[in-house]
Amino acid sequence: MPLARLENFLKNLNGNIIYVDPNELDSTDSIENRGNSRLRPFKTIQRALIESARFAYVAGTNNDLFDQTTILLSPGTHFIDNRPGYWVDSSNALRDINGATRTITEFNVSTNFDITDPANQLYIYNSHTGGVIVPKGTSLVAQDLRKTKIRPKYVPNPLDDNISAASIFQLTGACYIYGFTIFDGDPIGKVYNGYSSNTTVPNFSHHKLTAFEYADDTNNIVKNNVDTGHTDLENYYYKLSLAYGSQSSRSVIDGYNNFQPNIDENRIVGELGTGNIVITSAVSGNGVSGTPVITIQTQTPHNLSPFTPIIISGLGQAEGPTTELEYNGNFVVAQVVSETEFTYLLSNVPTQSLVPSVTGATIKVISDTVSSASPYVFNCSLKSVYGMNGLHADGSRARGFKSMVTASLLEFHCKKTIEHLQNMMKYLDLTNSRIILV
Repeated sequence: MPLARLENFLKNLNGNIIYVDPNELDSTDSIENRGNSRLRPFKTIQRALIESARFAYVAGTNNDLFDQTTILLSPGTHFIDNRPGYWVDSSNALRDINGATRTITEFNVSTNFDITDPANQLYIYNSHTGGVIVPKGTSLVAQDLRKTKIRPKYVPNPLDDNISAASIFQLTGACYIYGFTIFDGDPIGKVYNGYSSNTTVPNFSHHKLTAFEYADDTNNIVKNNVDTGHTDLENYYYKLSLAYGSQSSRSVIDGYNNFQPNIDENRIVGELGTGNIVITSAVSGNGVSGTPVITIQTQTPHNLSPFTPIIISGLGQAEGPTTELEYNGNFVVAQVVSETEFTYLLSNVPTQSLVPSVTGATIKVISDTVSSASPYVFNCSLKSVYGMNGLHADGSRARGFKSMVTASLLEFHCKKTIEHLQNMMKYLDLTNSRIILV
């Protein structure tokens, strides 16, 4: 069988599986590679995560795919350039961690994805505080816990109070992390420890670095006491919408208007205490020719996404019990049209009014839904000589139950145990959070 035809059997066209193997002879992070073939994996996890976000993109508003992709990591050492990325100010200008104005060039065949180069184009898509974002419920799955090693290239200077704490990975709802070991910075190499390209040997405390945190789509970034109007996760997709232009051969149509966070990336499991959403209009089909598609307008932003379970009540209540039974009950969102409009499906075309009364009609999101899920870190180890933190679940960064599930997590190996445990407790904030240890 010709090699080209064999490769077709080993390629996943929908991006359900992306491969990363830095030791494979034919591995490349080039933009013309999608990483979805075993024969041509990516070199870096960061390049795979960016491509995972792109595979989830669907043209149109608020309908990108969710928990679409699993990234398979081959044994070997995987370096993460987890330096702080660019952020967007209130005027939509891009800036780096020092506040300097920056630009993003469209991905093309000349884009620098070399993670060993300080000027590489991978780190600029990180969180503005430092840390690689795991988007839209992506899974990172390794094949060998002991031999699949993760090492950060950025460790915040513990002696400089102007350098903020950072992370390696920032997790979203329904993402799944399995089967690798996290180590300190490379002991025979160097790491960045501040807001410049200077490097140093990582033989110092790592207590300002955390392996896993939430990606933040709840709080706007504030710089110099100015609210930028953008969350960290919004920044991430805005930057990617600029990068995937015509030169990438995979353009994002209409940019950020169509490439945005999914509500379930930040709504962990289910929304609590949201109350009822008031319905201002409802119509079957176009109101003249009825269909099972019911279009709903809401008084306030509904914060729903496709497949979110909802309860509709009160529609057609003034018109009699038959109409009420037709339009009301438990449904899932079919399509999100705008922040105040969505559709759901009935089993049949309504037999009564095609434009039912909305007096007293409301929507309620079913609590503890399964449309999203907690980030799940399973069977991972942290072998840190210098006291790196394992997991920081800051509930102020998430909505819903704000839970993070861990099982068989983080086998700690630390020198100076008492000192490093004190440092770790200093940075472990469980306020408004729920951690489930299995």
